[in-house]
Amino acid sequence: MNRKIMSWGLAAIIGTSGILIPLNNPIAAAQTLEEKQKEVRDQQSGVNSNIQSKQSRINELKQTEAKLNEEIKNLDMKVSATSGKIADKQAEVEETKKNIEDAKKEIAAVKKRIAERNELLKNRARSMQESGGMIRYLDVLLGAQNFSDFVSRMSAVSTIVDADKEIIKAHEKDMNLLEQKEAELNSSLQKLQTALSELESLKETLNKQMDDKNKFMASTQKEHDDAEDDLMTLQEKSSFLADQDAAIQKEIARAKAAEEERKRQAAEAARRAAAEKAAAAEHAKATAKQAQESRESGSPAPSASTSSPEPSESTSPQTGSGNFIKPTNGVFTSGFGMRVHPITHKHKLHAGIDFANPAPNVPVYAAAAGTVTRAGYSSSFGNVVYITHSINGKIYTTVYAHQERLLVHTGQTVEQGQQIGIMGNTGNSTGKHLHFEIHDGPWQGAGNAINPLPLLN
Repeated sequence: MNRKIMSWGLAAIIGTSGILIPLNNPIAAAQTLEEKQKEVRDQQSGVNSNIQSKQSRINELKQTEAKLNEEIKNLDMKVSATSGKIADKQAEVEETKKNIEDAKKEIAAVKKRIAERNELLKNRARSMQESGGMIRYLDVLLGAQNFSDFVSRMSAVSTIVDADKEIIKAHEKDMNLLEQKEAELNSSLQKLQTALSELESLKETLNKQMDDKNKFMASTQKEHDDAEDDLMTLQEKSSFLADQDAAIQKEIARAKAAEEERKRQAAEAARRAAAEKAAAAEHAKATAKQAQESRESGSPAPSASTSSPEPSESTSPQTGSGNFIKPTNGVFTSGFGMRVHPITHKHKLHAGIDFANPAPNVPVYAAAAGTVTRAGYSSSFGNVVYITHSINGKIYTTVYAHQERLLVHTGQTVEQGQQIGIMGNTGNSTGKHLHFEIHDGPWQGAGNAINPLPLLN
């Protein structure tokens, strides 16, 4: 979807660009900020005067846009739900695999006991065959010398027979256990195959949902491109201009506060310098007086110091090549410039740069101090934050798109490096990433977008 197609409708609403003001000209810098604000207010007045004539068309486009946004939102929710089911099914598969491994270990132990007992029974059978079996037991009993001997022999024979019976019972029990464990194993294997089949089905469903979203984006792209200015309703333009006006006003106040602090520090430095100068003059006066008194008394004059205190070295903090920091941690995946759109396959300007990171809860940071112009959901940018900055007397706007969750609100003042959200895959996006833009002046779509890379520290 065209990057300029936003539910807030902002294309062609602010045509001004910033003018670089030297750091040593705070008055001109303040005038530039106020001029920007006046231009925004003038445009807001012009937009408001046309709202009535455009009302019927706006209502039609608002209904169409609401439907498009709701369908995109529903697709995002379906994808999220399916991803959750896949995670649950994968956990079920892993648990079944563990159960299978445990069953295999138990079966191996039972088979080992059965094999050992088989060998024992074979030896017993061989021994009975060699000794004549039950016939030999009768010989043992009939060979008793007396009744007491007969009872003793009878007890011994009974013990041997009972031991054989216990061996056979244990053998039968293990054989039954083996059959049970093999049945459980087969059942677990069947469940695993079913779970894997369901998992593959869920993945196919997820891929289809993503394809449906991409096809839907492509089918509506032409309509959005052709009706871009209409979709950007005048009411939303007026609303955004009001937010932009408020953001610039806060930046003016922030710049004035910074200038007041600079003046205070300068005044303090001047006061210290004057005090040092007065002390030096007093010292010189006292030295001259001592020299005069020495000449009058004939005493040697005190030697005057010929060297003045050397100023201590001062070092400036080391800075990067720009005034903005990298807005997130991730791999740089796409640069600024013309490219083929991944959904529509059309050549168009990619008005920012992209960073991708598959890790969970990847934070998004404010690239510079400023005021949040807007924070909310857009059909193209998904969860997006706009921030207005005043840097060296010049207005910039940064954009942070496709976030999973936003942590700031419209009108909030943020510091450089403050977390404003979490990287995501909302809106016109086919994978988790942050789309980041810098605009020279108040935001006006791709018209005043500039390459962020040279400006990043």
